[in-house]
Amino acid sequence: MIAIKITQQKNFMAKLLTTDMFDAYLVEEAIIETFNTFTIDGRIHKDFYKDTSLDPEQIPSGDFSSWGKIRPICLDLIKGKQTPLGFKFVLHLGQEAKEKLLAGVDMDISPDQLNLGINIKLSQGQIIITTGMSTNIFSMDKSAEKAWDEFIPSFLESNGIETDLM
Repeated sequence: MIAIKITQQKNFMAKLLTTDMFDAYLVEEAIIETFNTFTIDGRIHKDFYKDTSLDPEQIPSGDFSSWGKIRPICLDLIKGKQTPLGFKFVLHLGQEAKEKLLAGVDMDISPDQLNLGINIKLSQGQIIITTGMSTNIFSMDKSAEKAWDEFIPSFLESNGIETDLM
């Protein structure tokens, strides 16, 4: 686990909320504090799609909504002249991207047994990104976590986001 401070907040927020930079990530939770506190649970309610005439390919197959689907809602809640009091976005890497990232990593668990996530938090005027990994089995192997902790700073840098490791 590492913590990364965003040094150019305006640039980061523009990329987070108006580009597809994070669209492949899945949203576990989004909390935005403005004139009210808005909480979004990213879990998809499968029952919502039961009685629809949608093509089966249009019905989400995973458990969580992508950032690309939730991002416009968050943008509407945040945009304006006033900075939010705070926010927290809990995102994790989708299965396909996770498998691609971990393809060259020698580890004793499979990618479907772990989640690679980031918390993006605005608090006290600072935006901090914290990486994390969870597994559904016990393992002492930290190879996936190390790969994830190396990936996020390079991902941010390659997208023009200036950071400082904390």
